[in-house]
Amino acid sequence: MTSTHVPSTSDRTQILPWAVLGAALLQVVAPLVTLLGPGTSPGGGSGPDLLITPVGWAFSIWGVIYTLAIAQAVAELRAGTTGSSPRRQVAQVVLYVGGAVWIGLAGLDSSVATAAALLVMAGAALVAVVAVVREPLAPRWFSLLTRASVGLYAGWVTAALFLNLSTAAVDVAGLDAGRASWQIAVLVVAAVTLVGFTVVTGGTLGYVLAGVWALFGITVTARSDGSDAIASAAVAGAVALAAAALVTRLTAPRSPARS
Repeated sequence: MTSTHVPSTSDRTQILPWAVLGAALLQVVAPLVTLLGPGTSPGGGSGPDLLITPVGWAFSIWGVIYTLAIAQAVAELRAGTTGSSPRRQVAQVVLYVGGAVWIGLAGLDSSVATAAALLVMAGAALVAVVAVVREPLAPRWFSLLTRASVGLYAGWVTAALFLNLSTAAVDVAGLDAGRASWQIAVLVVAAVTLVGFTVVTGGTLGYVLAGVWALFGITVTARSDGSDAIASAAVAGAVALAAAALVTRLTAPRSPARS
């Protein structure tokens, strides 16, 4: 007679941090695929450049995001931390694996495929950032690191989702990539989404900074292209996001590990 071992809660608790680290490393290695063939870097999307595409150097934020992701995963394994939730860890695994898949799909130059991958990534990122603000993480430095890592990733992916959906709309629906009106509407929806999750997450700093960075990158592109309407909309979105974060943080109950 044989018996089947069912992983206990303790087993899963030990496995998940390793899964997070493995997925974090996978997404860092994945860009090598694009060096060996066609494709683009994460977040840029496949398809035409739009008026709402952030300036090229804005995508350097991926280096910070990847570094924080690995540092947070290693810290969770090695530093004797407490208070981590499986919900957040599973969301991180889905997010990081999704990032690796995104890069592979970008090599196919399919805006629809990359938009679908970003949709999954954004969902996982938002689950993670909502979960992390409720975790009683310790020690304090680990709480700050985790919130910074998850928040920055979630904020940038939220913004990147709307860019990827827009490039897919251009390719599939034939929208004019040079027309400002519909892209201003996309910016408004993106800004409202960023503001909404800023409020839900208590003004998590990493999330806000990533959103403002994306909108700033769009402003630089718009100014370079002479699209004052796009630039004004992006600036207004960034101001609204910063204001929402400030009001939320000033009015929310203080938390010892808030960031």
